[in-house]
Amino acid sequence: MKKTLVLVVDRDDDFGVKGGVETPVIGVEDCSVAAAALGIADPEDSDINSLYAAINIYRDMLTEGANVEIALICGNTKIGYRSDSAVIGELDRVIQEVNPDRIILVGDGAEDEYVYPVISSRVPIDSVRKVVVKQSPGLEGTVYIITKMLEDPVKRKRYMTPVGWLLVLMSFVYILPMIYFYGLDADSFSRISGALIVLVIGTILLVYGYSLVDKVSRWLSRWAANLRSGSVVITFSLISLSLAASGLILGVLTVQNYYSPSPYQMILRFCAVATWPVVFSILVFSVGSFINEYLSKGSIRLSFITGSINFLGIGMVITGAIDLMMSYISIGLNITSLIAAEIVTGIVFAMIATVIRIYFQREMPASTEAEA
Repeated sequence: MKKTLVLVVDRDDDFGVKGGVETPVIGVEDCSVAAAALGIADPEDSDINSLYAAINIYRDMLTEGANVEIALICGNTKIGYRSDSAVIGELDRVIQEVNPDRIILVGDGAEDEYVYPVISSRVPIDSVRKVVVKQSPGLEGTVYIITKMLEDPVKRKRYMTPVGWLLVLMSFVYILPMIYFYGLDADSFSRISGALIVLVIGTILLVYGYSLVDKVSRWLSRWAANLRSGSVVITFSLISLSLAASGLILGVLTVQNYYSPSPYQMILRFCAVATWPVVFSILVFSVGSFINEYLSKGSIRLSFITGSINFLGIGMVITGAIDLMMSYISIGLNITSLIAAEIVTGIVFAMIATVIRIYFQREMPASTEAEA
């Protein structure tokens, strides 16, 4: 008799993050415990219903005399390559232990459907069950649904940040020409007051969408912990802040020495002076984090290397763009070859960082399999 696996996929790892469940989970008893754990942690999460629906299917098939097993696999909170890699790794472990001939997939259809083709490439999928939760009309109010959706950081980032960026860009498209034609005075502020309100709203949406308040709070907590422990990060952070402050001060002094009635010229001169001190300040902070991680854990994260190379590339591209704009309005060097070299160098740095990241992402799974 062919063996059927009733499989629940939680791509964003709600069971692990909220319920503290170790995955993969195999067997109806352990799956029941996992469902209860997430139900206690977050009763309104739809993944609970997916797992209970899978348990119901498992019991029905068991009653009919089928050779059936049930399992739960999870991914990662960072949706994309990391979550899919985690799902694939757990799927391979389940397949190795259960050895199913076919799979019945159960999910809520939100994120999990993206990995279904990967699962079908390993074991044939006989059926897909999408679980839709029934709710009372009062709970299905628009305000309630939006509120609950925005409590999820992943959904908040997905739906709020595009709106925030759109509002910010729209406000800049209106504000910058007004400043260029009318300058900065009381009348110009009255003309752009509406656009400034839109800019503030867009900025608030971006801050909330990217959870910047929480990230800054966690960063300050880590910084305080490093300060108490005497970490090298503190020294490099102070050097980094000094470089950034120096760049900003030099930019302001340059604008004061080369005053122009055009705000665009003043902005370009400021950016031309401040760009590289700020870039180097970021690089110094990255080096400090790199050294601290190596000393404390004996390992390094690939993101430190690729991030530093990317920042160098960004600095070169920004420099080239600034030189291009300054040459266009005849306040800088008009050397086309130099400007092109700056932009091309920045692109090359970005490509190098991408190649390094892809190479190590391919090599690390291979080395892990070889060790196993």
